Amino acid sequence: MDEIVCANTAFRYWRCPPQVRDLYPRLPNSEDGWRALSQAPFVNDVLKTPIISVAPPGCCNHHSGLRSTIRWEGVSDAGATIDTHLGFSVTNPLNTLFTMTRFVSQIDLVLAMYELCGWFSVFEPIPAVEMQLKIAEEENRNSSTQDLFELGEGENEVPWKRVYARATVKAPDNEGQSNKRENGREITKLKGTSLWMRKPLIELSDLHRFADKVKSQMWGKQFYVAAQQVIGIAASPLEVAGVLLLSRSRRLGGSGFKYVYLNDLTPLSEAAQSIAGQKVCYGDIVIVNPILMKAVIIEIQGEVIHGSGAVLDHDAERMTALQSMGFDVFLVTHDMLNDKKQLDTIVKSICSRLGIRYQAKSEAMKRVETRLRANVLCNWLEIGN
Repeated sequence: MDEIVCANTAFRYWRCPPQVRDLYPRLPNSEDGWRALSQAPFVNDVLKTPIISVAPPGCCNHHSGLRSTIRWEGVSDAGATIDTHLGFSVTNPLNTLFTMTRFVSQIDLVLAMYELCGWFSVFEPIPAVEMQLKIAEEENRNSSTQDLFELGEGENEVPWKRVYARATVKAPDNEGQSNKRENGREITKLKGTSLWMRKPLIELSDLHRFADKVKSQMWGKQFYVAAQQVIGIAASPLEVAGVLLLSRSRRLGGSGFKYVYLNDLTPLSEAAQSIAGQKVCYGDIVIVNPILMKAVIIEIQGEVIHGSGAVLDHDAERMTALQSMGFDVFLVTHDMLNDKKQLDTIVKSICSRLGIRYQAKSEAMKRVETRLRANVLCNWLEIGN
């Protein structure tokens, strides 16, 4: 295919782990016909149709169930597009987000920005690809995503690591007991989720510089407004949901906390170091009252295992270390964020610990919060579809 893929189609490309892309053959040339192209495995499984691409100069836009084209002046900029080994070009991650602006809602654009600027991607392989990944997954299962944070700046080949969840299943009569925990007639297995860990594809500072650069262009204002809502680097969709529900203005459905930081670096005291086994740690969401010099830390807890159960132990040690230094640490789950009463209780407690006056929301604010909660605690696989 000799097209330049952009917008939502390019977003799906950048979500796909490299080890999955490598399993697919090259795409046929578009001269063979768009119907043949739409039946290519990578298009059918990953890119989906209609394929959104950049219209060649002097050509009319096309809109059908198989393809859709847009006019985009930035296509000629150096580095705006990247050639892939699958036989087509794709917009770089920044321009992918910019060309998405005309196709998605602002809140979905914000979520997409958090994903490409964050340490995670959301991708679900089809069953056939899942089978091909099993061998590699078995080899990497005992590694931890903590290794991703410790990769050197000079390392270009960054592995994507699958995130696993525990699943309890009934054991067949002939099921062996190796690598499984027996529990009556049930065993606990690790099941691959749609969450993958990797290094950020876009630097946060680059996103904000780019947004400032394009804000005078068509669709640039919408892009700029969305980029202003990306305040940090997240490691999971649940962290994004938490930070938006806490940091967004009350008028936009959030809790209105102003000094909010994602994965903030906290030096540990000697006593805390002996607990955590490291000199520094990251708080998932840190909220600060700079006047009183107080801070609370929100630890987002999901029912997943990052590579191995050892990471769960690491999370518990980190929380204990932070508490030993006098930090108020709140353990928050998906269900807590999804329950308006529980979230309101958490907000009240944060205000109390930070010396901030709590203000109850009006009925109109509560309705906006309900919509925001539905948007950020969504099925991330649906973003851009």
